[in-house]
This record gives sequence, C-alpha cells and structure tokens, in this order.
Amino acid sequence: MYLNTVSRIRFLFLCTAGILLVFILLSGCAFKEANPAATGSNPPESSAARSSSSKEAAKAANAAKMEELDNRVIGSPMMVTSDYFREVNVQGGSGNSIKLFGDSKREKELENRLEALESRLMGLPQRAKGVDGMPVLRRKVVMLSLLGDMGLDVLSLLPAALRRTDGLVPMDASYLSELLKSRGYSESDLLKASVRRDIAVFAGIHAYVLVYFPQSNLPAFAKTDLRIDVFHATEPLLIASFLTNVKEFDSVAAKISDDVVRATEWSCRIVKIEGGKVFLNAGRLTGLQPGDRLRVFGRGKEVTDPITGRSLGFATGDMKGELVIDSLFSVDASEAKIVSGAGMETGDTVKMAALS
Repeated sequence: MYLNTVSRIRFLFLCTAGILLVFILLSGCAFKEANPAATGSNPPESSAARSSSSKEAAKAANAAKMEELDNRVIGSPMMVTSDYFREVNVQGGSGNSIKLFGDSKREKELENRLEALESRLMGLPQRAKGVDGMPVLRRKVVMLSLLGDMGLDVLSLLPAALRRTDGLVPMDASYLSELLKSRGYSESDLLKASVRRDIAVFAGIHAYVLVYFPQSNLPAFAKTDLRIDVFHATEPLLIASFLTNVKEFDSVAAKISDDVVRATEWSCRIVKIEGGKVFLNAGRLTGLQPGDRLRVFGRGKEVTDPITGRSLGFATGDMKGELVIDSLFSVDASEAKIVSGAGMETGDTVKMAALS
C-alpha cells in the first residue's frame, strides 16, 4: 500500500515536471519569433532595406566612375571623335551618313554618350531632346505678370524652373525693358497684342507666359494658387493654361516646355551683317552648334482673318539663301557665314535647315 502511494506520487511529479519543461521550451520559441533581435538575426524588412541601400550605393559609385572616365577622356590630348571614323570610312561623298552604332537600346545609349562627350570636348551644350527623343532647339519666352509687387518672387522662381527644361530660354527682364525702349514702347504697352507681336517678330520670341491670380468669382482657391497662361507670340493662340502654385513650378515648367515646342516653329533673327559675316540672336543657350545649316527668309506679309479681322501673324517671306554656323559667342549669340543666296538684311527670319 505504501509503495503504491509513493509510486503514484513519483509518477505525478514526473508528469508535472515534463509539462513544465515543454511549456518553458514553447514560451522561449514564441519569444524569439516575436523578438528577432534576441536571436541576433534581423527581420526580413531590414535585409531588404540593406539590399536596396547597397544597390543605390553601387549605382552611385558606378555613376562616379563613369563621370571620372568622361573627365579623363575629355582631358586627353589623344581624343579622337566620331568625325574621324566618318571621314576615313566614307568613300565618295560626305561621311555624315556613316552609322557607328546599331539600333539596340545599349548601342543607342553609347551613341548618345559619344555625342555628349563630343559636345563637352568642343565646349558646347548637349542638344536638348524633344518628347520624341529627337534634338530640338530651345524657344525663347517672355514672362509677364499681373501680380503687382507680389510677383517679384514668382518672376524669379518660374524663369529658373523654365531654364531647367529642355525646350525654353526665358528672356531676361532687363533685356526686354531695353528692347521695348528701343522700339518706343513702355512695359504697359505689352498688354496690347499688336505690341507683343511686334516685339516678338523683332526679337525672335516664341511665346509669352502670363502669370496672374484666378478671378475672384471662381471657386475658392488657396492664396498660393496662380493661373499661368501661355500665348503664341505672333498669333492669337492660347497654347496652354495651368492652375498651380510655387511648389509645383518644376512640373508645370516641363509641361509648358513641351507645349511651346509642339506649338511653335523655331526661328531666330539676323541682328547684324558685317564683312560677309552674319550675326544671329541665338547660339549656345538655344542649342546651336558650329556646322548647323540655316535658311534665311525675308519678312512676309501679315495675314488677317477675313471674318473676324484678327491678325493670324506673318506668312513666311521669300527664301534668300542659306547660312552655316561658324562659331558661338556671348551667352546666346552666334556668327554664321553665307553659303548661298544674297540680299540678306538685318531683321530677316532664320530657320533651321539641318542640324550638324
């Protein structure tokens, strides 16, 4: 009897101890799963973050290496451009038709890289690219404000955003003021469409960018909201309109650039002819490069709508000949030589014939 009782007690004690041991083990596993740091391992999110950080660091390091390579190549006295290969490989005729790279994505990237290196070697800006990926020449725009004294900040911030786009060159306010005085106008005269058209034709302006507050009878807007209207410089055409604010200037500037490039044809003006040299009011900022061929046109007649009587702008005049860009100077001016034609005059319109 006594032995049976002792055996039962021992059996119950062993069972209780076993249950407690299993409970302790399970509790320890649960704690480790809930607290990965206790095991010395990192959660999956930390590993992913480290992987992403490593990729970004590798990408930045690779970009730095490529930049260092570019600088080393540009500084090398033995640099040979693609023109060398075009010339030595062409048999009979111009070498411009030689294609150095194929149509694959990688080969196109290499061709664009070579183009950029050649431009830097010559001290030229890289060609701007349009929405279709083709080279474009930048259009000149003028800022107009109806904001009063509050427009001073806007007229410094928005042009800065426009300059960062591929398609636009904002004209300096002081240059515009001098231009108006030279034509016998004041700044208030820019409210007249005829004055804006005359200044645009004379200075090679492509569009006007008007900034003002939305009308008070429209739904309530924040005080920071602005209306931006973009007008064709020589035609009664609204190119685009935006409701925006200062924080969105960069994104809106890119849209303005695309719209102006689509809606206008690039052109500039002859500002001086001297000793067979022709000077143009477009150059480095615009994207011109030595070797570009241009056509010269006289001023055409103004065309008006017979129904409304409104001016539709000036038709293209007769072609007078062709120029080729010889050199660039100043911030945005160039010197060209006449390759054909005669009778060119100051004020004649110049349009692109072929990029070099």
